[in-house]
Amino acid sequence: MIKKKWLVLIIYTAMVVIHGLALVIPANFYDTYFNILRPLAYIALVIFAYFSFGKNYRLHGGKTTLTMVAILGVVLYVGFTFAAGLFTNFAANAMDTSPLGLLRNGWAYLLVIVIRELLRAQIMTSFGEKSKYWMCIVMTIVFTFCCIDNLPNVLRFDLWQQVDYIFTTLLPLLALNLWLSYSALNGGLTSNLIFICAYYAVALFCPILPNIPKILDAIAIYCITFIMFIIYDSIEWMAKRRDGLNVQYHDKRHWWVMIFPGIVLAVCVMFGLGIFPIIPVAVASDSMSPEFKHGDLVYVIKIPIDDLERGDILQYTQGNISIVHRIIDIKYTPSGARYFVTQGDNNATPDVWPVYDHQVVGKAIAHTPFIGWPALLFQGLRE
Repeated sequence: MIKKKWLVLIIYTAMVVIHGLALVIPANFYDTYFNILRPLAYIALVIFAYFSFGKNYRLHGGKTTLTMVAILGVVLYVGFTFAAGLFTNFAANAMDTSPLGLLRNGWAYLLVIVIRELLRAQIMTSFGEKSKYWMCIVMTIVFTFCCIDNLPNVLRFDLWQQVDYIFTTLLPLLALNLWLSYSALNGGLTSNLIFICAYYAVALFCPILPNIPKILDAIAIYCITFIMFIIYDSIEWMAKRRDGLNVQYHDKRHWWVMIFPGIVLAVCVMFGLGIFPIIPVAVASDSMSPEFKHGDLVYVIKIPIDDLERGDILQYTQGNISIVHRIIDIKYTPSGARYFVTQGDNNATPDVWPVYDHQVVGKAIAHTPFIGWPALLFQGLRE
């Protein structure tokens, strides 16, 4: 009889090969591979795992805590995503949401996702306690790789695109698979199916989706998964104490240490994206010196255009450029359209272009010296 570790290695190798084939499949056969061959290969793999391991998991188990945490995670993710869409906008789903498209997405995506969770449960419930945590780490890495559906395109990215992909896609996938592997380790197949199916169903089947920045969606996943870690471990720790087990506070996993940086990062990114009423702007020149100097961080508040007066410092856009200059006059065109005449305090002449209402971002109200330098350096690297 083949040992379990070799069976697991066979399954991992098969999963990697299934997804690695995307690199060598000719472009004209890629749709056939993705929509037919890959789902069939996963079906064959889960049948192999069933006959190799046997049905050693319970679909309907007593893991109520994990199920409730999964439902909470879904509610948090969907609620955050659609609430963030109110601050940005909504757009049509890029996926095909016609009846035929829903069937195709269900077969090519959702079926593979469900089979992956069955395989995850098969593997995790086949090992002893001593090796489960190591298996959890290895599984997280392998399953994260197998979640990358556009592998050929990712390898063609330039350096900046790859960095962007790591932060907006790869790290959230890693956090998501870490939770799913940890949940499977504790017998949470049902909770995993609830969470992952609901998570992907929103993207696959919803005809209208919030058009939010990818980094914001990534941070939401990072934070929500670790919130799930905190809640589950806290409930389990309290249940052990209630049952009279001798567990101390230091035995409890302090997941808040991992989530706190994510929450801070989420707030900072939301702040930088302008979701809050106050927007940070890094000063890129000395045109407003000595009021603001190169590298300062200026805080701009969104106020009604009618409240702007001469002497106010205005942030406005000119094409793709953001400018922070002082209003020196307010004028009107012959047709009655209002525009602002602006000038940098350190400039000898006013700006050559008029600033109309639709270009106005807000009014500068405060600044912090030197804090804007990291943003300027990051922007320089990106360009």
